[in-house]
Amino acid sequence: MNWLVKPNVCPGLFYGTPAQDGFLIRIRTPGGWLNAEQVHAIANLLARWHTTIQVTNRANLQIRAVQTSPTLEDFQTLQKLGLAAQNPQIDHLRNIMCSPTAGIDPQELIDPRPLVQELDHFIQNHPAITALSPKFSIGIDSGGSVGIGMRSPRPWEHRYNEIQLSAIALENQPENQPDLTPGVYYRLSLGGDRQLDDTNVVIKPENCISLVAALVQVYLDYVQKNPETTAKKGKKSRMKHLLKDWGIAKYVEKVQGHLVSHLGGHPLPQIVTESVLPSQPYNHLGIHHQKQAGLSYIGLGLRLGKLTAEQLWALVEISETFGSGQLRLTPWQTILIPNIPNEKVSELLPKLTSLGLSPDRGWDDGIVACAGKPGCAAAATQTQVHALILADYLRARFSISPPFEGGDQGGVNIHVTGCPKSCAQPSPAEITLLGTTIEQNGEILEGYEVYVGDEKDSFKTQIFQGNFAEILPRLEDFLRQNQLNLKKSQKNWLV
Repeated sequence: MNWLVKPNVCPGLFYGTPAQDGFLIRIRTPGGWLNAEQVHAIANLLARWHTTIQVTNRANLQIRAVQTSPTLEDFQTLQKLGLAAQNPQIDHLRNIMCSPTAGIDPQELIDPRPLVQELDHFIQNHPAITALSPKFSIGIDSGGSVGIGMRSPRPWEHRYNEIQLSAIALENQPENQPDLTPGVYYRLSLGGDRQLDDTNVVIKPENCISLVAALVQVYLDYVQKNPETTAKKGKKSRMKHLLKDWGIAKYVEKVQGHLVSHLGGHPLPQIVTESVLPSQPYNHLGIHHQKQAGLSYIGLGLRLGKLTAEQLWALVEISETFGSGQLRLTPWQTILIPNIPNEKVSELLPKLTSLGLSPDRGWDDGIVACAGKPGCAAAATQTQVHALILADYLRARFSISPPFEGGDQGGVNIHVTGCPKSCAQPSPAEITLLGTTIEQNGEILEGYEVYVGDEKDSFKTQIFQGNFAEILPRLEDFLRQNQLNLKKSQKNWLV
């Protein structure tokens, strides 16, 4: 059985992306939601292929080291279960991202799940969209305590999409906007170069599909006139190129013109006074009450986002026994079990512990790594192996991940990357280990350049470098010496 579609630069399901360790497959899961039947099907594939699965930073699923293509029956099964596009040609597009606690977050302004389903239907039935770059993406933020986009005070938690709709509440009618009565709306932002730019456009929830359709059509018109970037021949033009060429005002003006001339719509209202509320860092982890009375969800950290077939089977069995048979993936490479009766939570926790999973926050939750060697030819180091060793090393020396800044807001984020492309984390990291090779005594060793970042640049300041064995104690010393905000905390962070 051959792959069904010509390979694309970004991994998908219907075509095999070759890597050093076999084929790389990605399964799109709109919104990051999985039901029991879907989980069983994925676990069966993992067991047959003798590999593991990884939750990605777009809340979809990645399978590495696949040695043969899926069978036609596999493709058909995944399509039937809603885990594969009905049109394989759109398989390269990014996953629709959504707030992981959609519909269950007590603080959210609106349940975005119907909108995600409508958007997925739009994409599946809009074949012209295949002309866009694989980086084309849509994100929906419901305005709750767990948000995507840039609502977190922790930049490393930010997740970007080319089209971002964020729920806001208008309490008062803006001046000169008679159509904007008090209520819940979506505010439009546009993403490029790892940032989101606010357009000030607000839209009623029921008009979002029309807006996205107009945004896509104008985007397609731009791509057709500018099929390749001038910087990289053969690479499709992206939203960041459109925004650089046109600016937000011109793009919005063209979208307004399309809405009026083609869809009979009204000019898009724009306001400048309303903004989204900040979300709480790490709030996707732990045990939390849902807005449904008597129910809770549990957010679990995963080591580098990985799960085995056995863990998947056990997790869905736990969810079926104690919850509703659902699992939710997050863009922070973690997983949630929703709809658990409060009185069952204590009974469930030991079962999670037996799987090596815990709702408690720890070093694993703040350490991110790319594929590294041997899977990626561009990598200089075995990032996945080193990241796990680093997590174990720091866990043995610190009682909890100490805050790099911000007191009790959360632990330090460390990104272990095999090359400067920084694939594993789209947002600036507080500390970055950049893979390199070091010659010592005539021997070539895997090493790292270690950087401290800021809100815009992961590589702002290099603090030291060395082979991996040398990095461990030096990083420990750096963390101990730079816990500057612990004076505001009464916790005993050190063992």
